Amino acid sequence: MNIAITGMSGFIGKNLKSFFNEINNVNLISISRFESNASGRYTFEEFFNGDIDNEIDMFIHLASPNYDYCKDNSLQEGIVSLTQRIIESLPIYNCNKFIYFSSCKVYGESSLESTIFNETSELNPITDYAKAKVAAELIIKNNANKNGLSYLIYRLPFVYGYEMKSNIGLLLRLIDKSLPMISFKNGAGHKKSFLSIENIKRILAHNLKDPLSINNNIYNLSDFDPVTLDYFLTNYKKLSKSKSLIIRLPKLIFSIIVKLPIISNMVIKIYGNFHVENIKIKSHTESSLLTTNDCISNLVARM
Repeated sequence: MNIAITGMSGFIGKNLKSFFNEINNVNLISISRFESNASGRYTFEEFFNGDIDNEIDMFIHLASPNYDYCKDNSLQEGIVSLTQRIIESLPIYNCNKFIYFSSCKVYGESSLESTIFNETSELNPITDYAKAKVAAELIIKNNANKNGLSYLIYRLPFVYGYEMKSNIGLLLRLIDKSLPMISFKNGAGHKKSFLSIENIKRILAHNLKDPLSINNNIYNLSDFDPVTLDYFLTNYKKLSKSKSLIIRLPKLIFSIIVKLPIISNMVIKIYGNFHVENIKIKSHTESSLLTTNDCISNLVARM
């Protein structure tokens, strides 16, 4: 099976590299913006020009800029236009199986509301990044209707794994160094959906085993259970045997902080509620998703 994938140099792609290398009978074709003399690696322009000799059985599109706002057209080009050109080029390689990694940000941002988003929830993209993801999803769906393309769109919440670079990654590094940090009692009551690299591997293994599972669906892909950030940090500390002191502030302090205009947005982004329902993917696939706690154990083992 020839599998083409974009984004192998990104955070998710780097973590998936060993996963693909361990699969028998898979010829991996890596496509990126940068030239490489390595076997199996091509630039986007080479792909668009039909310079890859092999047919492609499945295309996995991971590549994407990863910032919320921009003053130029980089998100439009890096998400919307790139997806359009990839879709238009698939017939060159007789490829009709396409997996796209979108974002749960299409539903909105973290908030103080206890909303639970599912795949039928109204889309409310706020950032430039989220709006671009919505546009890319629409391109995929429209082309599937025109050209007989079979697709899957996975909407991802916060993804964590080895060598992640994010606000939460920074908090975990503080724990690794046994440095003190601040959290809120019971996570101020706000739950988040997280997604481990391990669960991405599991769902892709299911798709590779059963290509018919690529059946024009959209799924929220997340760990089995949503948890508060305080729970996430506490379990990570416990499993890593860190001596870090987590100073838990009362909910009253949280309610005061989120009213301060200078830092309220950042605090809500990190500690606010963002819960996506994943019942659909659990009922439609044979792949069993791990809990966040199980995935934290796997993460600790790699750190």
